[in-house]
Amino acid sequence: MLRMIRFELQKIFERAIVIGSLAALLLVCFVLLQAYCFNNSRTTSLLPDGANLSGREAILYNQAVAKKYAGDFTDKTVAQMVADFAEEYPQDFYALTHDEGINASLPSAYSYLSIFMPPQNYEEILQEATEQGSSISPLTEYGLISIADYMPLADGFFQYGYSDSWEFFFMSFCGSTLTIAIPALIVIIIAVSTVFSSEYSMKTDALILTTKHGKSKQITAKLLASFIFATLVIGGLFILFCATFGLQYGFVGWNTDIQTNFGLSFMAVEIPLNNLQLIILGLMVVWAAGIFTASVTALLSAITKTPFSSLIVAFMVFVVPRIIRQMLTQNLLRDILSIFPINAVNVQEVLRLPINSQSVFYQYPYAPVVSIGIVTLMVLVLSSTIAHIAFRNHQTI
Repeated sequence: MLRMIRFELQKIFERAIVIGSLAALLLVCFVLLQAYCFNNSRTTSLLPDGANLSGREAILYNQAVAKKYAGDFTDKTVAQMVADFAEEYPQDFYALTHDEGINASLPSAYSYLSIFMPPQNYEEILQEATEQGSSISPLTEYGLISIADYMPLADGFFQYGYSDSWEFFFMSFCGSTLTIAIPALIVIIIAVSTVFSSEYSMKTDALILTTKHGKSKQITAKLLASFIFATLVIGGLFILFCATFGLQYGFVGWNTDIQTNFGLSFMAVEIPLNNLQLIILGLMVVWAAGIFTASVTALLSAITKTPFSSLIVAFMVFVVPRIIRQMLTQNLLRDILSIFPINAVNVQEVLRLPINSQSVFYQYPYAPVVSIGIVTLMVLVLSSTIAHIAFRNHQTI
C-alpha cells in the first residue's frame, strides 16, 4: 500500500499544472510575507523624542514597550499605560482624548488605548442613560473604561504581552483579509481534480481496474495520496510562515491571552487560548478545510470524465458557499455555510460566530470549531466511499 501511495503522490507532483500551481502559491507566499511580516505597520516606530525606527529596531522597541506591562492585565495596568502614553507622547495623547487622529507609528502597546478612554461628554451620556432608565458601567477609579466592559473575565486575570507578530501571522495565514489559506485550497483543488479523471482521459482506467488491486487498494491509495498532498501543502506553508515570522520577530508573547491581542478583536471571545494555541487552532481548522476540499474534489474527479470538467465543477462547488453566504443576512443558513472550507479558513470570523450569530446554532464558544471537525469527518467518509464506488463501477470502453 505504501508503494502505491508513493506512486500516486509522484504522479500528482509530476503534473505540469500542479507544478505551476505550486510555483504560483510560493509567489503568493512571498507577496503576503512581504506585506505581513517584513513591511507591516509595526516595522516602523516613533520614539518619544520624535525619531523614527524601522525594521528590526522598531520591532525590538515595540517589544520593549510591551514588556513593561507584561503580566496580569488589569485596570491598573491600563491606567499605567495611559499615564506613560500621556507623558511620552503628549501631542498624540491630546489628539486621542479629543477624537483626533494619532500617529500610526506609535508603539503598538499604545495604539488601542482609545477603547479605554471615555468620551469628553461622558457625564452627559451617563445622565441621559439614567433618565431613560438604562445603565452604563461606571468608570474605574482611574477615570477609564474598565476592561471588564470588553472582556468576559474568568477566574484570575488575562495575560498581556507583545502580540504584533502573532497578530500578523494569524491574519496572513487564516485571518479575515487576504490569507494564504485560500490559494492553498485552490492548489489542492487543481491537484486532486486529476486523481481519477486523468485516468479516464488517458484511457488507463481500464488497465487499473483489471489489475489485482485496481478495484480496491489502488483506489484507496489515490484517495490517501490526495489527503497526504493536502496535508503537505498546508503543513509546508505553516512551517514556512513559522520560520519566517520566527526569524523576524522571535517568539515573544506566545503565552499572551488572545483577549489582549486587540488587533484580532477577540476581546469578547470566551475561549481560553494564548497566542501560540490560537495559531495551532488556526492550523487545525485550515487543515480540516484542506481535507474537506480534497475529499469533495476527489469525489468529483471520480464522477466526471475529464480533468477540465472535474476542475471546473470542483471550483464552483468551492466558491458557491462564499457567494451564498455573502448574499444572506444573519440567519441559520448563513451560520451553517461557515463550515464550508472557503468560509471556515477565516478562523477569526469562525471564533467570533458565538458573538455575532443571532441563531442558537453556535451558542457555545467551541461550537463552530467542533462543527467544522465533525462535518469534515463526515464528508471525508462519505466522499471517499462514493468515489471508491464510482471509479470501481466505471464502465470502461
